[in-house]
This record gives sequence, C-alpha cells and structure tokens, in this order.
Amino acid sequence: MKGAMCLGRGFRIMRQPGVRIYAVMPLLINTVLFASLIWFGYERFSPLVDYMMSGIPAIFNFLRWIIWIIISTFTAIFIFFTFTPIANIVAAPFNALLSEKIEIRLTGKTIGANSSFMKMARDSFLSQIRKLVYIIFWSAVLLLISLIPLVNFAAPFLWVIFGSWLLSLEYLDYPMGNHELNFTRQRQILAARKGLSLGFGSSVMVLTSIPLLNFIVMPVAVAGATVLWVEQLEGEM
Repeated sequence: MKGAMCLGRGFRIMRQPGVRIYAVMPLLINTVLFASLIWFGYERFSPLVDYMMSGIPAIFNFLRWIIWIIISTFTAIFIFFTFTPIANIVAAPFNALLSEKIEIRLTGKTIGANSSFMKMARDSFLSQIRKLVYIIFWSAVLLLISLIPLVNFAAPFLWVIFGSWLLSLEYLDYPMGNHELNFTRQRQILAARKGLSLGFGSSVMVLTSIPLLNFIVMPVAVAGATVLWVEQLEGEM
C-alpha cells in the first residue's frame, strides 16, 4: 500500500506552485501521443469492423460491440507495452527535470548541480533505450511462454507482474537516474524491495487503464516515484 499511496502524494506535490510548471511538458506530450494513438487506432479499425459486419444480418448487430471489445482489449495491451516506453523516451529529459524539482521540494537539497539540461537529456534518453531493450527481451520470453501448452496457464499472471515491474522501473528511473545510478543498480535496489516496487507499479497500471486519467498518468507517476524514492528507497544506495 505504501507504493500506491505515493501516487496520491505525488499528485498533490505536482500541483504545488513552483513545481507544476515542470509537469506541463510531460502532460502535454502524454496527451498528444495518447490522443493521436487513439485516433489512429479508430481510423484503422472502424472500416475493418464495418467490413466484417457487412455480410451479417441486422439481427446480429450486437456482434459489432463484441468485436469492438475484443479489438479494444488487444489494442489496450499493445498500447500498454509499447506506448509507455515510447512516450517516456520522448519526455525523458522533462520527466527527469520534474523529478529533480520535486525532490528538491521534498528534501530542500539541491541535486545534480553540475548537470546541464543537455547532459540530463542525453543520460535520460540512453537510460530509456537500455530499458527498451530489456522490455523487448523479456516480452519475447513471456510471449514464448504464452505459446507453450499447459505452461501458458500462468502467462496472464506473469504479464501482470511484468507490467507492474516494468512501470516501477520506468518511473523510478527518473529519481534514481538523477543520482547517477545505472540501470543495473536500479534493478538491484527495486528487486530488494519487490513488494514496494510492485505495489507502486500495479497502481500506475490501474491508473493507466482508466480513460481520461491515463492522460495525466506520466507526470503523476514521475511525482509518485520521486516521493517513493525520497521516503523509502534512497537509503538503499
């Protein structure tokens, strides 16, 4: 529950004067990308559904909604495991800056005093690329498990756990990256506090799945991750 509660605290801190200005760009990037992806998906799938229903009698029109539900479910899964890393690559330097300002607000201590915005942007971008490789590798492993008879019974649970772990890694990278912790060390710290990490990640996953709220999930998750780092994880360094 500590991980979940950090999201609420992060949202309140993110809205404070002197901090909220740094949340504008991540919020804008997240909204534009999410809205564009939804529009693109609708434009592509709507003709497909019309084609599939064209030869079916009107009495079976209810099937249109079932088809849309199936398509929407698979699209949501695809968006979750592709959109999040891509959106974070685009917004990485702004998220790192937001995390830095929130940590300063929480601790009163300056961090990264010698780091320029360009260095922060470069380091954040490279970190996101390393995470993307990690995500692709383990997604491929889980996909193989999903195809193995009997073993694939566990696949849905593994995907949920992996998704929570992924989101924890994704957003806690910003406060930890600001302290120059590499991806390997980040994984070690989070693995040592699995319950806390998965609690936070699963809460972000729930927030991501709620319409409209998913538009603000990025800056809220960055803020929540920073709170979690300062109050629970910084001592693990």
